[in-house]
Amino acid sequence: MISLSQLSKQLSEPNKPFDSWQPTHCGSLPMVINDQGQWFYAGSEITRPAMVKLFASVLCKEGEQFYLKTPVEKIAITVEDAPFIIVAWRFENTEQGQVLCCIDNLDRQWLISAEQPIYIQDYKDAAVPYIQLPYGCCARVARSVFYQWAEIAQTDKQGCFITSAGEPFYLS
Repeated sequence: MISLSQLSKQLSEPNKPFDSWQPTHCGSLPMVINDQGQWFYAGSEITRPAMVKLFASVLCKEGEQFYLKTPVEKIAITVEDAPFIIVAWRFENTEQGQVLCCIDNLDRQWLISAEQPIYIQDYKDAAVPYIQLPYGCCARVARSVFYQWAEIAQTDKQGCFITSAGEPFYLS
């Protein structure tokens, strides 16, 4: 059995070793992340940002199921679409050139790269960009962000794209 101090240390690490954690599946919680990125427990919205960030820090997707996963337990929850929404962005200058830095609804930052690419998926009968995040999670790009990207996008034979870290990421 793991101690509370060990668990606390593991949960505070920015990159959790989800692959090495093999907890027992403990059933499911009446927790839902709606399609707007809002978190609910038993029908009541979780409004404390620190609590949502804590839950988000242990969220992963295995197969088609989302879980809250710790070293000692794994609990299924419901996610209506993407658990996170990209609500802002900026470019950062790096040695690899400009990198698109996306900010999600929990104020976390994600760099667009081959490891965290933009991909297109159907959402409410429209082709919408998403960002692949660690541990099987993703973030849907908010419409306002998409329109801002569309204004600066380049085009080629394959469609509209935005460049990050020297690579094109298509928006259509």
